[in-house]
Amino acid sequence: MLQDLSWDAYVLPAEALLWRADVERASGLPVRLLRDDEMSGAEGEAWSEPGLRAVVLAEALPSDATTMTIVHELGHLKLETEGWPHCYLCHEDPRWIDWHYALISDLVSLIEHQSFFPTMLRMGLDPYAASEADLADPDVLDELRNLAPSLPLPGLKPDWAITMQLLRALLECRPETAEMILRDAAQLGPEVRMARALAAIIHAAPCTPQGFSAAMRACWDAMGFADETLCVGEEEETAEASRLDMSAAGA
Repeated sequence: MLQDLSWDAYVLPAEALLWRADVERASGLPVRLLRDDEMSGAEGEAWSEPGLRAVVLAEALPSDATTMTIVHELGHLKLETEGWPHCYLCHEDPRWIDWHYALISDLVSLIEHQSFFPTMLRMGLDPYAASEADLADPDVLDELRNLAPSLPLPGLKPDWAITMQLLRALLECRPETAEMILRDAAQLGPEVRMARALAAIIHAAPCTPQGFSAAMRACWDAMGFADETLCVGEEEETAEASRLDMSAAGA
């Protein structure tokens, strides 16, 4: 169940207030602050839909962590006002759609974070602290080690959930923490190699809409997925019409 919250209950850095104003000016919509009692697996989300811009929280209690979440989600909304495109899957194969969408969502977030996390640091907020705490936890390393015997033999396709965890370490932890994590996960050879390859692509990309698009496509290609399965910057309705036209032509 969704509940409207008041922005007045939260004290945000001045630059974050400017982000909110930019989103409202560009979209012509007020940015709503909502609580979702049914949200699980995340502290917050940024919603950008026709007629709606919103920051959605799992927890409404004002705190340093809640401030971090609000500013983080405003950062994602702000990038849209700067022309950063939407990405989504261009096919609807029921065998792939759920985990491919999750994979795209993870990649989008990790690449976008490279753009606004440094600004959050200048605001006095440390967006990297959560990754550092999560991924440096010994239990996480034990989980990765324990997964190794159940994975395919080296040289086969990597496990994407683990690869995304290792990529997050490379992008959002201190270098020494990331190297410790990858060293302890050394038996996960395909995952480590893929995470390093994706991190190199993302680090090399300019923090611009064009750089983001190029990084998404280069990562998708490096992961072995067909380019035409990834839509970047198209309206979903247009892409759906294209898919229907292709289906009709092949019928």
